[in-house]
Amino acid sequence: MTEITERRPNRAPWLALLLALAAMLSNGAFFLGLPGQQVIPWLGLALTIAALVYAVLGLLRAFRQPQVYGGKVSSSILGVLALLIGGLSVFTSVHSRDLPAAGGAPQVGQKAPDFTLADTSGNKVSLGQLLGKGDAGNAGGSPAGAASNASAAAPKAVLLVFYRGYW
Repeated sequence: MTEITERRPNRAPWLALLLALAAMLSNGAFFLGLPGQQVIPWLGLALTIAALVYAVLGLLRAFRQPQVYGGKVSSSILGVLALLIGGLSVFTSVHSRDLPAAGGAPQVGQKAPDFTLADTSGNKVSLGQLLGKGDAGNAGGSPAGAASNASAAAPKAVLLVFYRGYW
């Protein structure tokens, strides 16, 4: 006579996926500069290790005890996904230390040095031009008609947006 066993849900792969996502988000929180800068990398590492343990546990349950824990396909997909996210989290954590230090970058509150960059139309625009301190009529015109409106007050600040990549 065969013994009927009660089937139980295999929650380990789901927990592994949630822990792996939490580990990745904690790495993102570190780069956003949230408080607890010394704790966040260790938290991300602990979450990644826990995710890897639960992913392996979920896969072992699904394949070693299929009569108790069903869902070989879903456990495999979730386990592999958790392993990939955990691996990505470890990779970004290890290789983030390879980034060079920005020793010459302006600090918060410090005035930016004068520079000249191309705007979205390809015209050369300097910071002095935008603040109304430079020669408004050189090399490509002035932004937003600053040369024609000489009586307008110069702006106090400039917002720079840098687009990474190529489109």
